[in-house]
Order: sequence, then structure tokens, then C-alpha cells
Amino acid sequence: MGTKLCQERELSQTTTHIFCVGGSHRRLQFTSRVGQWKSREFFNRFASLSVTPRTNRIARTLGLVDDKIFSYKDAPKLRPLGASNSIADLRNESLKSLSRSISVQSSSAAVHLAKRQFLLALDGPGVSKDVYDYPISWSAGKTNLIAVACNDDIYYQDLDTKAITHMCSFDEEQGNPISLEWCKDTPTTLAVGTTLGSIAFWDVPSKTRVNYWQDETFNDIGAMSWSGPVLAAGEARGGVGLYDIRKKDLIAKLTRHKSKVVGCRWSVDGLHLATSDKQGIVNIWDARAGKKLTNNDRMGGKVKHGSPVKALAWCPWKPELLATGSTYPDGKIRIFNVKSTSTSRSSSSSIMKAEHTISLSTSITSLHWSPHCKELLSTHGSSWNPQASSARPIPVPDSPLSNSIAVHAYPSCRKVVTVTKAHLGAIGHSVLNADGTRLFTICPIEEAMKMWKVWEAEPSVGRKSAFDRYVIR
Repeated sequence: MGTKLCQERELSQTTTHIFCVGGSHRRLQFTSRVGQWKSREFFNRFASLSVTPRTNRIARTLGLVDDKIFSYKDAPKLRPLGASNSIADLRNESLKSLSRSISVQSSSAAVHLAKRQFLLALDGPGVSKDVYDYPISWSAGKTNLIAVACNDDIYYQDLDTKAITHMCSFDEEQGNPISLEWCKDTPTTLAVGTTLGSIAFWDVPSKTRVNYWQDETFNDIGAMSWSGPVLAAGEARGGVGLYDIRKKDLIAKLTRHKSKVVGCRWSVDGLHLATSDKQGIVNIWDARAGKKLTNNDRMGGKVKHGSPVKALAWCPWKPELLATGSTYPDGKIRIFNVKSTSTSRSSSSSIMKAEHTISLSTSITSLHWSPHCKELLSTHGSSWNPQASSARPIPVPDSPLSNSIAVHAYPSCRKVVTVTKAHLGAIGHSVLNADGTRLFTICPIEEAMKMWKVWEAEPSVGRKSAFDRYVIR
């Protein structure tokens, strides 16, 4: 066609070709990504200069008579071994990796709580308005009973049959029931603490009081927790009483706290006891010796928080992990490992450091570890703005965490799912059922309880032997 390719160079993704036609140079741009000539106008001018029968015959053979478009493609350039990808390639690979769907365990709360729908709602007229009380408890084992304290009465419902039963009433000398806790070893035994410092053990089916104690200070009972036949109960003056259902007298008393003990939890293996108070002090007690606890059994020094701590939870699949949750104005979840604590029980200079801290700027009212996956659930009250310039943080009623249920992954601490506005007011307390799949929350302002499906047990897979694949003949 009377043309000669003189020069070719690449500029970014555009290749520029310079042709010599009739002694003059013409410039044509070609985009290698698309693989076609970019300027049809130049081809029309170029083709009209030297059109011959042979040119038309070749053009018809190649199907270019009507379109008049050259198809041109550079030979692929081989990347040397060990050479790094271009920036564009790296960007594309990154986008592909981000777009890949993340596999979620069937047991995760991301599967079950993502629907944000409760399974059951129950009324609780007359429940305590104090968020530091424990007016509901869910029985262990197969009994599946939910007990609630309403004014001076205690009711329980069988969630299998839906039958509601009035268990007992308390008179003015005993005070109103504000703290309930089912015994794990004997699921038909319920411990009841009152506003006047009395503790009673009840056999629920027979509606019989098995044992009874009266605190000499006549101050209200705080948190309670069972370990076998022994109940630990927090008191308003800072004491922690230890009661054995088989004995008539108090077996021990811990007096390290200086304010009301609002948090009390035994570890799953029964080797440690965690207690917390309204001053934000958390104490860890070492029960590994198997004897009754004394003030000298505190592990290391006290753990200080910036505000009251009610929420305590021990991990079921890693018993040395303890999660604590504080209220206003701290609003943080901290995760401790008791194995990192000083082995010197009497040392008050050793302060246990948190391995993980989740800052939420929201009151944490209860915590639960999942027994089925590595997740931690928290319930919440009001939120506030910690960055406010005023001396006291400013409340943020429209925060997504206000009155919510949130689930966090461990150990990344990332948010798995949040049920915003789970109640119209602060969630005062929550309890997990025996198999660790469902949760009951209670809101004192609403005087209502809701049941949620949170986790699910992974399907059991039988262990297969290599011999199952072969047959002996």
C-alpha cells in the first residue's frame, strides 16, 4: 500500500504509530487495551491516497471494505521470572480478594441475630427499676424454666409448656426479691436475694424454702453465682458471702470491696471467682486450693475501671479468660487472662492488664461468651459522646449501641452483628439458656422481656476411620 512503519512507542496504555505517506508523516493513536485503530478519519484519508484493485481485493477478503478498520495487536510481552506485578494488577487482585465472600460459621450470631427478630415477649410488671439488680434467671439442665421477680412475688414459666406458676411472695420483714439465680447442679433449686439482706434457697416444684440466711447489715443483696453447692452473694456494704446449701451457717466472707458488689461470677471450672463493685474495682479470687476462700486468696492486686462494673463473664472454652464490662462514664469491655496475673496472692502491687479492650462509650449491663464459637455478646444501656468538650460526656440517644445487643469476635474484637434498639429503654440484665443458643433480655422501663436466638451448636460429625474405606476379603 506504499506505506512504511517508521516509529512506535508506548505512552501509558496508548501506542502512537507514525506512518510515512508520500513523504509526509502522519500520526495515528492505537489503544492496546482495546486492540483497534482509534482514528477512522485518518484511515479514510490514508486509504484514498493509494487505492488499487489489489487493495480492494485484499480488503474484501479481510472484510474491511465497509468498516475500514485495521485490527492490530502487539505481541504479548513476557514478564521476566521474579518480576513484580504492575500497580494495576496488584489493585485488581486486591479488589478480587475484598469481593470474595467471607465464610460464616453456622453457629455464629451473624447468622441468627442478623434477622433482628425476637422469638418471644413476656410481660414483667413490677420488676426492679435498678439496672444493677438481677430480676430474672434461666434454669440449667432440661427444666427450661425462666423465673422473674415482680414486686414482692416470684413467678416462673415453663417455656416448653408455656405454663406460668406463682412460686412465693415475700413480706415486708424479708424485703422485695431483687436477685435470682438457679443452681446449676440441682436445676430445681432457686436462690433468692432481697432488699433487706436475706437469702433463701427454694425447691421450686414443691414451693418449699430449703434454707434461709439473714445478713446482719440488712442491706440489699447484689449479684449471686453458684459453684456446685456453694453460692457466692454480693452485699451492699462490699462483702461477698459464701453459702453452702447443705449447711445452716455462712461458711466464709470476703471483705476486700468498699462499695456494693454488683458483679459476681464463678469460672466454668470453679477454680476462680470474680467480683466487682460500683467503684469499678474487680477482684479475682483463687479457689484452686480447694479450701474455703479468705481475703488472702485474692490474685494479685485489684483491677481498677473508670466506672461501676456489673457485667462479668468467664469463657467456657478457655476458662482463664475473663471479660468485664463497665458503665458510664467508662463504657469499655476488657478481656483478661488470669494466667498472666502474678502468682503471689498477697501482692497488691501486681495489677492485671487487659489483653483486649473494646471502647464503646456505652453502658455494658451484661456479657456472655458463646459456648459454640469464639464470640462475646454484650447488652447495653445509654450511650454518650466521649469527645465532648464539657467535663461530663454528653448523652447520645440515637447511637446504634443504645439499648442494643452486640456481638464481638474473639480475638479480633471486630463487631459481628448489632441489634439496635432491642428495647425502648436500657437493657437491665440478660440470661443465657442451658445450651447457650438463646438469650432473654429484660428492660425495667418497658417491664418486658424478650427471647432471642443468638447461637447454634455446630452439627456433630462422627470421626471416620481410615479402615472404613477398605474391605477385608
